[in-house]
Amino acid sequence: MIGPIFALMAAVFFATNTILVRRAVLKVSDASLGTLISVPMGVPLFFVVLAVTGQVADLFRFSWLEYCWLSLAGILHFVVGRSLFYGCVQLVGANIAGILRRTNILVAVVLGITLLSEPLSWKLAVGVALIIAGITLTGLSPQTFRSADGKFARIPFKAVLLGFGCGLAWGISPIFIKLGLKGTGAATPGAFISFAAATIVMAITLIRRQRRTALNQLTLKAAGLFFSAGLFSFCANLVRYLALSLAPASVVTPLVSTEPIFMMILSFMFNRQLEIFSRPVIFGSVFVVVGTILLV
Repeated sequence: MIGPIFALMAAVFFATNTILVRRAVLKVSDASLGTLISVPMGVPLFFVVLAVTGQVADLFRFSWLEYCWLSLAGILHFVVGRSLFYGCVQLVGANIAGILRRTNILVAVVLGITLLSEPLSWKLAVGVALIIAGITLTGLSPQTFRSADGKFARIPFKAVLLGFGCGLAWGISPIFIKLGLKGTGAATPGAFISFAAATIVMAITLIRRQRRTALNQLTLKAAGLFFSAGLFSFCANLVRYLALSLAPASVVTPLVSTEPIFMMILSFMFNRQLEIFSRPVIFGSVFVVVGTILLV
């Protein structure tokens, strides 16, 4: 029973992370600045977990090729994917961004079938169809945003590109993670390596003077929101690993996939004035969740 509870906690923590990101990105001009705060946090936090669980030595069990795969996964997921997701949330809010980025599931399915020779079942086909329907329903709904003259407007094309780009990055990175963990299976040390690689890349971006200036100009409130979002993201990943260690993946994954439902509930409670709650968005979220569960 504890495993499923941890899985639901992960869904709530992931949703809370996105709610905090929504508030944070409204206080900055460049949403990707948030990655400079939220990504490096994973390094000390995961190292503490490694130290407490006695897994520090496992950091040296990987081959040089596995280090490369895990590093690429971290850069793609935490630097590229997270930056694109923050930008999408800034443009259209957490509810819609959460649906658009679900293209990561479609990418994972396509790669699994083409590269890993995974079988195509009726549940897989229906799940993919529901996810596509959910994304399409949300994206093509004319009653989404009001323009300055009071007319309804569609989702900005830039937001669609950011959401799909994030989905592409987050859909490919698990393949790299699988390749990186193939020899050891040490998930937590692998996560530390991915975060460390992403942090190094983030540090390199600070060579640009404009980047340093923009970071220094962050308000204390914005920095605090990004910090809190990073903390909830870490907690979500930690309890997800705990859930997988205590319960089958077939139980954990569907429960974690309920994140969009919790995100919509929390958005209604805390960000009601900042989000869209039209019928297409609500039904699109439900379709995406049901489709995701069918893919498990």
